[in-house]
Amino acid sequence: MIRLPLRCASAREARDEFMAYRLKRTDETCEAALRRIATEEIDAALAEIDDAGMDLHDKIHELRKRAKRLRGLIRLVRPSFPAYAAENAAIRDAARRLSGLRDFEGMIETVDKLAAATGDAGLGPLRAHLVATRNAAVAGGDVAADLAVFRAEMMALRARVADWTLTANGFKALRPGIDKIFDRARQDRRLAAETPETAVIHDWRKAVKYHWYHTRLLQPIDPARMGRRAGQVRTLSELLGDHHDLAVLDGWIAGADALTGGAAERDRLRDLIAARQAALEAEAQALAARLFASPARKMSRRWKHLWKAWRAA
Repeated sequence: MIRLPLRCASAREARDEFMAYRLKRTDETCEAALRRIATEEIDAALAEIDDAGMDLHDKIHELRKRAKRLRGLIRLVRPSFPAYAAENAAIRDAARRLSGLRDFEGMIETVDKLAAATGDAGLGPLRAHLVATRNAAVAGGDVAADLAVFRAEMMALRARVADWTLTANGFKALRPGIDKIFDRARQDRRLAAETPETAVIHDWRKAVKYHWYHTRLLQPIDPARMGRRAGQVRTLSELLGDHHDLAVLDGWIAGADALTGGAAERDRLRDLIAARQAALEAEAQALAARLFASPARKMSRRWKHLWKAWRAA
């Protein structure tokens, strides 16, 4: 039987997750909010790097999440942020240094999810093979050196944050970024319905995830309504993320040697993955049809009214 690694968040972690990564009424300007949130995310990443008691795989996972949040943050203000291209590339490239180890850990988690979703009891040998491959990669690599470089790049980023500037303020600094990502998510949903290829669904997933980040950042303007939407968009992002993770696993299986069971087992696993992906696609499309029914301008108009009321309170 495959052991599913379950981790329940503590009350403090749940509270921190709710409170972190949000605009605040005390932010005097959007520029001040941008700098504050970026600094908080970077400081949290530095603390995680320096936490000797933190599991290595959890550490890599959390650091990559910090990088994604930072990219989501600056994408919100992209049209008003002259340094966007350079900083987005810097954050992306820093996170790539940690991707190799996370890829194997992600495939192990994907096998666990696949077992839970399908009830397939024959995935144990695949999981054991992935664990052994991951452990060999850790032993053969220099994770400490990669973390040291990532830390240095985060420190350099932190120093630059103090000089970040925006060319607009108020909701004008936010609306173009909100609309751009929302429209992209709508378009990608339609394209994925017409052409459900892995690359298309992966692009859709990225747009959805950025919209989730934007909804979280703006949650204080209407905590209940925005919180509900954030929860629904997160669910959609996870459905599409599971689809992508299965595609990664499928690609690895297709090229892997020495799998227990040979070609017959490889074909069985790939068929199992394809069936699960089809189920995820159907669920994601049904949810997205509700979440992205209205044009971006209609949604952002509502958010603008909520923003003005929130700032005036």
